[in-house]
Amino acid sequence: MESIVDYADSKLGNDLGIYAIIFLILILSLIIRQVTIFLLPRLFSRAIKKSERFAQIELNSRKSMATAMFGLISWKLLEELPQVEFSGTVILWSFTISKIIFLVFIIKSALKMVDGITIAVGIMDKDDKLDTTERTLISALESLMRFIIFVFGILFISETFGFDITTLIAGLGIGGLALALAAKDSISNIFGAITVLIDQPFKVGDWIIASGVEGEVIDIRVRTTLVRTSTDTIVTLPNASLVSSSVENFGKRRWRRYQPLLHLDLDTNPDSIESFCKAIEDRINNDQKTTNMDSSFATLESISAQSIDIKLNVYWNVNSGIEERMARQALLLDIARFAKERNIDFFEPRVRSNR
Repeated sequence: MESIVDYADSKLGNDLGIYAIIFLILILSLIIRQVTIFLLPRLFSRAIKKSERFAQIELNSRKSMATAMFGLISWKLLEELPQVEFSGTVILWSFTISKIIFLVFIIKSALKMVDGITIAVGIMDKDDKLDTTERTLISALESLMRFIIFVFGILFISETFGFDITTLIAGLGIGGLALALAAKDSISNIFGAITVLIDQPFKVGDWIIASGVEGEVIDIRVRTTLVRTSTDTIVTLPNASLVSSSVENFGKRRWRRYQPLLHLDLDTNPDSIESFCKAIEDRINNDQKTTNMDSSFATLESISAQSIDIKLNVYWNVNSGIEERMARQALLLDIARFAKERNIDFFEPRVRSNR
């Protein structure tokens, strides 16, 4: 660089030589910017073909990255020029503007690339379909990343204008502490949401009991979780409370257990009762939804002063409350048919009281 300056001094004069070098640096930086725009889609061609969203992110950030490269090259080259006399002022301003261009556009590129979190979560997702829980996680992470990029971007740009970054960080620390104290509940809820979404103690559609509330999870947001109760009301639970309290999740059950007690009339024929129990057991064992076969049964439980009691114990491998209700209905209808085929009457207190 010094030999170029000496040559410019001898041929064009001191200031004019410096201006010529600045012009050449800018031309070189512009050429590199155009080359970057040309190369980026080719460097990421494989990823672009696999993901339309990645292709859109690359397209949106391409010019910003190329302009950041223009600012970086011109900044680093101008930094090497001697800053003396009037031309030194021009170099200093050109150097400062180039650095600002680099910082502004690299921040802009980083903010656009935050959308890549969606791609990352999609890769980790096994079913290739983002549910409400995963979309909430993406929203929380994107908000956090944008905040971090914005804060650090402001600090670096401020340093370019001569502000003491140490003082700024100290000021942000004091201001951040005051802000954290004032908004500690909101911050706790946001981190609670991140904890819930990462640990996944429950997901949208699960039936839970948490903080004294029982119902179906219908939405997980950045600050709150919405639960619809059995009376069709919606309860808003702060995410911080879900982290600090126990959560009973019925959706995590490995099976659904059903234990009805059938009351038969005392006059029922014992052979019919035995046949009735055998038919129910066969029905349970032949059901594809039945699991834990060794613990599933239909047996005579007791004979009381009013009725003959038959106890059922059934385990079903079902994924939802609706599927469980359908399995229960099918079983009860078959039990009613078995009873009718054997002329078995169920115990009815009103009928016995009239005898």
